[in-house]
Amino acid sequence: MVLGLLLAMLLSALDQTLVSVALVSIGRELQGFSLTPWVISGFLVASTVATPIYGKLSDVYGRRRLLSIAILLSTAAAILCAFAQTMPQLIAARVLQGLGSGGLMVLIQSVVADVAPGPERGRFQGHLSGVFAFAAVAGPMLGGYLTHYISWRAVFWLNLPLGIAALWAARRVLPGRAETGHAHRIDYPGALLLASGLSALMIALTRLGQGHRIGEPGTLLLVGAAIVLLVLTAIQERRAQEPLLPPALVANPTVLLCCAILAAQFFVLIGCTVMMPMAMQGLAGAGTDQVALRMLPLTLGIPCGAFTGGRWLYASASIRPPVLVSGLMAAAGAAVFAVEPALSGWAQFGAMLVLGFGLGLSMAPGLVAAQSAVAPREVGVTTATVALCRTLGGALGIAVLSSLLFAAAAPAGASAGLPLSALLAQTQGGPPPAALVQGFRLAFAAAALISLGAGLLALRLPAGLVRHAGA
Repeated sequence: MVLGLLLAMLLSALDQTLVSVALVSIGRELQGFSLTPWVISGFLVASTVATPIYGKLSDVYGRRRLLSIAILLSTAAAILCAFAQTMPQLIAARVLQGLGSGGLMVLIQSVVADVAPGPERGRFQGHLSGVFAFAAVAGPMLGGYLTHYISWRAVFWLNLPLGIAALWAARRVLPGRAETGHAHRIDYPGALLLASGLSALMIALTRLGQGHRIGEPGTLLLVGAAIVLLVLTAIQERRAQEPLLPPALVANPTVLLCCAILAAQFFVLIGCTVMMPMAMQGLAGAGTDQVALRMLPLTLGIPCGAFTGGRWLYASASIRPPVLVSGLMAAAGAAVFAVEPALSGWAQFGAMLVLGFGLGLSMAPGLVAAQSAVAPREVGVTTATVALCRTLGGALGIAVLSSLLFAAAAPAGASAGLPLSALLAQTQGGPPPAALVQGFRLAFAAAALISLGAGLLALRLPAGLVRHAGA
């Protein structure tokens, strides 16, 4: 069973990381450089929207059926990506791929909750986090080699053997769902409202992360639409017989705390993953090859932290201590870069390792605590809710930290008549403008404060696993 879950997790993670290095080649061949950011963003929006829907449907129809659908959809969409002849075709196929991939991670983590006792879940979640982190490191390198020696289309063809193997393993080892005789009513209006609201919110956050201002009419319209649609979703969920997001789940204090903590940590993780390469190139003059090497301590620290957090939970059944330590370590690592954004050498290595280890430490305990606080019939939707909050936290991290950087660096860019991207490129070989340095300091200081807040929230968590009466 473990092999099947690891293969499915690898498929999900590679869907997100393989294509990033191939974007230049894709834009050149399909003649659509202006649309290349949406090859990533379209996938991210679709996977975010699909996550809570998969969680609820898997509670009703069983994990194996929904996992099989997600693998088939993701693999078929990858083949469509490989055959794309225009950029709109590729983006549409990537959106379809996101709809499939968005269910993989939440379904895998729900299966672990089904088959493993509370504390033992941490050990399994540590393994899954390790596979995801491996894909984060290996995916761009593998994508680069495939693009260079074969074609960018080979990046998508790789999904075919992985998808077949994951589907075979999942169908072979996962049990089907026994019939209960109870007729379920899916909350389709709630699903439509939630999907629409999340789509508007994610597109707005993506625009902010790409440098658009919050005051632009398009961004304001998206934010307003997201607020209205999500409020309507909340009203619909209170009326529905079987809501997509049960109000009792949203009111569960342990689940809420875990969602807030993991959203904050992914705010820092994804935000710093974007900010650090920019700082290395714009402030320290590092080349792209050097950036990949310098980022290794962060990407290796995360799975080490996740494994340690899982083992800590397995050995002690304690929730609060690892999550508290996670917040304090991540805050310390980010604070070092707030003091000196252009850090290099062993000091940079140590600070990034502390940051990555700290961020990974809370992943397994936070998820397992939320799963253990609900009845077995709600494990899928709870896992999906946690995954949704992590994704939204990551998107918000990119938007907020990028906005802080853009706002602080705007005077330097305006005085030179340059956008920020050109300003960053121009700083290589010369001293960076003070405004740009200050912008990075503000961004990393905000990340440190968010991590510290996540650590302090851990003080309100139960000391050990919460056992729901139905669990």
